[in-house]
Amino acid sequence: MTKVVPLVRAAAPIITLASHRAAPIQSQADITDPQIIALHAAAENALASALHLLRSLDCDPAKLQQATGRAARATTLLKRACAAQVAGGGA
Repeated sequence: MTKVVPLVRAAAPIITLASHRAAPIQSQADITDPQIIALHAAAENALASALHLLRSLDCDPAKLQQATGRAARATTLLKRACAAQVAGGGA
């Protein structure tokens, strides 16, 4: 005969949420700045190019190096876009 053991479950710890407000929403002027849009588009293109190289069937070390370079280029472009957005205009 098996013995039935009641399961006692401890109460889950209470997590308090941060009491500060979220970051303010950016103004529409920051989002529609042509230079920021151009940097964002260039970063997306660089990332897409890197993924294209990585997904190719014949991905050799040379293509891996090219993909790494394009991903690094995308990172630089995103940093410039962020800096331009913080500065409120072109970088």
